[in-house]
Amino acid sequence: MKEQESKTKKLIKDLSNKIDELLEQSDISKDDVKKEIHTRIEELKKSRDQVNEEFRKIKEDNKETFDKVEKLTKNAVKEVKSVFSDFFDKLSDDKSKGEKKSE
Repeated sequence: MKEQESKTKKLIKDLSNKIDELLEQSDISKDDVKKEIHTRIEELKKSRDQVNEEFRKIKEDNKETFDKVEKLTKNAVKEVKSVFSDFFDKLSDDKSKGEKKSE
């Protein structure tokens, strides 16, 4: 998800840069061309804003899923730690018993 977020942000940034570039070019254009360029720029801004909003919604809609995954992962890590801890405790007990027998 992080990679997709990064790609989407880059696309939005690129779109914004293109809009800025078109604005600069429109300043040196004839009036009728300027008008058309400004109209297209406004359309591009709306598209950019729609993409931004959709992306925000996707992140928000999947928050619950990501929270569940995080919780499950934390629980799994706790279980693994517990298993290893129990295992090492048993090894230590066995080792201690073995040392007492040899004394």
